[in-house]
Amino acid sequence: MDRTEVEAAIEYAEIAAEYDVPVTLFVTGKAAEEEPERVKRLATMDDVEIGGHNYWAFDTLVHKGWRGLTGSWNGPRPFQRREIRKTIETFAELGIEIQSWRDHAYRHDSHTAELLSEAGMTHFSDAVEPGGMVREEGGLTVVPINTPPDHEHVYHAFRTPEFVDEDEFEGPFGKESVAVDEWAEWVTDTISEREGVTTVLAHPSCMWLADGMSEFKSLCRTVAAECASSNVQNT
Repeated sequence: MDRTEVEAAIEYAEIAAEYDVPVTLFVTGKAAEEEPERVKRLATMDDVEIGGHNYWAFDTLVHKGWRGLTGSWNGPRPFQRREIRKTIETFAELGIEIQSWRDHAYRHDSHTAELLSEAGMTHFSDAVEPGGMVREEGGLTVVPINTPPDHEHVYHAFRTPEFVDEDEFEGPFGKESVAVDEWAEWVTDTISEREGVTTVLAHPSCMWLADGMSEFKSLCRTVAAECASSNVQNT
């Protein structure tokens, strides 16, 4: 990928805006610190919500150490509380208030929901659940990812057919990976079969690496049509 994910997210948001498709973009505190002007631009775009995505995205030796010592990438409560607040404060310095949260790679533990609620978060979207419904849990509105997530199920970058054949990953939607156009069809079929809120997980970087966001544009066109009869959230 020859540009940052925040740069890709701007193009992604512009495509979604063409079709009036609302998006929640979960951004790390580190990205906000490194690319403040681009993140501020994202926050002012139509139908875009910025959510928290940890500060370092667990990409530090400290987090790996916590994983070995405690079994949780998040670390003990005081450390996790500090990282959540550091993320919130970094966005606040840019004039951005965040109220939604998704942990990087869905890595939460038994303390996360309570700490997020304590910090003023209102929505939490870590659960990957086929058929999952929006619900209230632990003082938060849980918004499950209830369509096949792109990162786990789309061929892109290192996730080649050969890599997937040797990979032991299997998630709630199974272990199959497909070309991006097949994934988009899988997602739209899932949307058409559902009632209530539907959450689509499509990363700007994955969409860019898969085919330069061509299929994402087609997906937004289809989602826009579905929005006439259902409540669809794309993240």
